[in-house]
Amino acid sequence: MSGSTFKRCPHGKGCPDLVKRRHGSWFWAIRLDTGTGRQLVRRGGFPLERDAAAQLERVRELIALAGADDDARRQIGDMITERTIRGGQLPDADTVRRRLALGADPGSPGVTLGEWLDSWLKGRRKLRESVVRSYRSHIELWLKPNLGHIPLERLRAPHIDELFDTIERINAEITGQRAAGRAWIAPAGDVRKSPTVVGIATQHRIFATLRAALNAAVRQRQIPFNPAMGVELEPETRSEAPRWSPAEAARFLAAAADDPLYLMFRIAVLRGLRRGELVGVRWADADLDAGELTLAHTLLQLGGRIVPGTPKTTGSERKVFLDGATADLLRQHRKAQLAARLRAGTAWEDGDLIFAREDGSPWPPDYVLRRFKKIAKDAGVPVLTVHQGGRHTGNSLMRDAGVDDTVRMREVGHTTKSVSDRYTHTLAEQHRQGAEATAALVDGAGK
Repeated sequence: MSGSTFKRCPHGKGCPDLVKRRHGSWFWAIRLDTGTGRQLVRRGGFPLERDAAAQLERVRELIALAGADDDARRQIGDMITERTIRGGQLPDADTVRRRLALGADPGSPGVTLGEWLDSWLKGRRKLRESVVRSYRSHIELWLKPNLGHIPLERLRAPHIDELFDTIERINAEITGQRAAGRAWIAPAGDVRKSPTVVGIATQHRIFATLRAALNAAVRQRQIPFNPAMGVELEPETRSEAPRWSPAEAARFLAAAADDPLYLMFRIAVLRGLRRGELVGVRWADADLDAGELTLAHTLLQLGGRIVPGTPKTTGSERKVFLDGATADLLRQHRKAQLAARLRAGTAWEDGDLIFAREDGSPWPPDYVLRRFKKIAKDAGVPVLTVHQGGRHTGNSLMRDAGVDDTVRMREVGHTTKSVSDRYTHTLAEQHRQGAEATAALVDGAGK
């Protein structure tokens, strides 16, 4: 198993010119255990003996890594045989040792981080489409362009640190260009079509995507540890989210009174629903006599498509209790919608949606957001998103109205309790009282 080196030329062993320094070339030879049995492997073409001896020493070092493991020795023998054909290079001992420790084939070429990210994302079949879309954005815009070329098994914390250093440099260039009033010049390393400053919250989400993919690589024994564990980002600073006061909420609703989306926005502001929940709620899930909506369906906008979804979390699938005035408005809305359905005839798109356009089709969530912000601007109140202006305001207004914390958390879905959990008569009554108190606070502020 020690092998040897020798010199050869086309004229054979007896060539008298072999003693000359520049005549012939050097070879090494060694017997290796392989998957097809023990065989003699010869490789040559080295100009100097020390070159042949150096590769032979590498071969011996790799064989020694197998120890007493016959299977590993055969795998290493196959790798050496295949890799050294036509001057191919052998992997370093650390790489082979790491692959053997993971139970992987030491001769496998390994995958780059980019290849692993693509494979990992493809296997996430049970995720909501919006989550997959977010992961894909992080991968295509940041992870693959900056780290995708690095072999997965060689990725280390300094590589990841460098990614976030790049993001900070891009942020600084964008900020500098804006301050100077210069025409836009894309910073090096930024592949986005419309670059903007990448906030710390977004950086944390990019990092979370990478960390999740690497955790999966550890579980599948592709790498021995997750290098992201050695990386620390600037912590997120969470201040209280923007919200409207009762007077501002009343002013917004007054400005929206004649808008087709008024009732949707009233429920958003008073009860704190998400945008996807508002556009996806169905009549089958409404009990107006009890003043309840069950949130079991959502609609999401992905690019130009509107797709059905499921509640974001277990707690998101819940009951929302309405005040009496809102329940009455929904009854009137139901009659108006039935009349619109008769007018539309066969053109009606029956999705059983409470909030639908004149032909029964769903309101695009992006349009809902634009309309919400437009009305806020016209009303002279802070321009917030539906999530801020509606969800956070609804939660805060309930708190202002003295609604019990447990009731508030269940109303907005900040709890592990789902719609399947039984609402006792006492708890349901607390929710109704909370809905009336919140509506009274806002409606009273508008008078």
